[in-house]
Amino acid sequence: MTPSEKLRKIRAVVLDIDGVLTDGRVGYDGERKIKFFNYRDGHWIKLAIRAGLLVGALSGARSPANAQRAGELGFSFLYEGIKDKLAGFETLLAEWKLAPEECLYMGDDVMDMPPMRRAGVAVAVRDAVPELDEVADWRTRTPGGHGAVCEVMHELLSAQDKLDAVLEVYRR
Repeated sequence: MTPSEKLRKIRAVVLDIDGVLTDGRVGYDGERKIKFFNYRDGHWIKLAIRAGLLVGALSGARSPANAQRAGELGFSFLYEGIKDKLAGFETLLAEWKLAPEECLYMGDDVMDMPPMRRAGVAVAVRDAVPELDEVADWRTRTPGGHGAVCEVMHELLSAQDKLDAVLEVYRR
């Protein structure tokens, strides 16, 4: 099956947060943890949701910033504090009645390998650990937290012939 054929089957995009939606750095303002998210990634997440895709996150960490960003973007789902990401992915599949091949999983580190191996399409961000090359269908040109999600959403919407429709509002 070609990459494009695999992408056409995708109904849900499952994102890791730290290292994918952020660049993986953590800052502190006193006792508060600070994360930085990319606006372009957020916009393309909204476009994918508008196009009818489920988009959400499966994160090993639990953070108020994660929940706030998920709410701002209208995530379909948010699973936080998931130490066993394969078990979390299986829960997501069951709760949303999805087949593994209907999911694109995007990660950056070794704990993402089990769900990436199970997903229909597995994507590693450019600056992901080298071990992900064993399971990833491709590696983004852009690093995590700097537009990698935007890049994947563009490719996905294009493969599903949804790109022109979501961009129509901007072409008027």
